[in-house]
Order: sequence, then C-alpha cells, then structure tokens
Amino acid sequence: MNFELLVSGLDVKPLLDALEAKPELWKQNTLRQEYPTSCHGDTENIFLRGPKTLTHNDYFFDLGAFDYPAMDKLLDPVLGLMRPVFDRLKIAELGRMIIVKLKPHGVVGTHIDEGMYADHYSRFHICLQAEEGSTLTAYNESKHFSSGEAWWFNHKSVHFATNDSDVPRIHIIFDAVSPLYSMKDLLESNAQRQAIAQTLGMGKVFER
Repeated sequence: MNFELLVSGLDVKPLLDALEAKPELWKQNTLRQEYPTSCHGDTENIFLRGPKTLTHNDYFFDLGAFDYPAMDKLLDPVLGLMRPVFDRLKIAELGRMIIVKLKPHGVVGTHIDEGMYADHYSRFHICLQAEEGSTLTAYNESKHFSSGEAWWFNHKSVHFATNDSDVPRIHIIFDAVSPLYSMKDLLESNAQRQAIAQTLGMGKVFER
C-alpha cells in the first residue's frame, strides 16, 4: 500500500485566503522548479521550512529543518490547519514543509526521493485545492486527494503527479518522524518489492 488517508474535513479556507492575499510569496524562491535537472518545472513553491542552505549537499543529506521567512507570514493559518494532523501523527520530529502549486495540465516528472534526508522522514500531503483529474501515482497505484484531506504516501516509491484539470492543484507537503509510519519498515518493504520485480525481469518496479 502506497497511500493512507489520515484526516478529512480540514478547514483550508483561512490558508487559501492568506495565499491569495500574499501572491508575492510564490516568487520568493524559485530554485526548486528552475534547477536544471528538476522534475518540478510545472510548479511554484513556497518554502515554509527547509534545510539550512539550499545547496545540493544540504538538500539531500542534512537532516535539519528550519523555519523560512514565509512561515512567519503564514504561521497562524498554517498551524490552525495542521494541528489536527500533527495530533493524529504523534510527531516526534518535524522536517521540511513546502506549499506546492502544480499548474493546470502540469506534471511532476517520475522520480524517487533519495538521500539520507528522504530515508529519515516520512512524507505527508495536505490538499488545499484540487479538481478531478489531479492525481498522484506511486508504483501502479493512483490517488486523487480532495480539498481538506491529509494523506501519507510512499515517497520512496517511483512516483509522479499529474493535474489534468483547469485549476491549479495546491498541496502542503511536509515531512515528519512519526511512530505510526516507520521508515525502517518502509525501506525494507520497498527493497523486498524491488527484489521480486528484478527476479521477474521487471526492472525498476512500475516505472513510468
């Protein structure tokens, strides 16, 4: 299983209103979508928490996470939205947090999140805005996240996202250490699945 619904019915309106009132936040940091090998070229991003520096080494290997200036500007609506999710997860350690807008009919290319950082933290999404046709696919499993839903998903799988709709898809993506979602178990499960696929001559499992 690559997805699990955590919470539904979250009130996303205060944060959407705050984002509409501060459109300049989407332009403050464009490194993620403009990096030469990035698969996120169809996105705009607001970094709320991130590595100490946005260097290649820190991005993949630094386990630390620090508040960025945008967090101060969106703190109240972000915390108001996320508190029920944090309570559900019993978070031991909070990692990075980013708001991602995927443009209409845009894609996030096929990839696996790699490095020490991605092996340490579990990955969660909260959907702020999405229409039918917006999906996230991991291995051969696809899900549509509806507004107000929070999900865990297997970021150590081969995955990609599509937005086959006429409105932007907006998610908060955050990482956390939670006793409910063991990264050790996830990595072992993925390794076993990959070994079976290679035995069957399938190569990398379900790669697009």
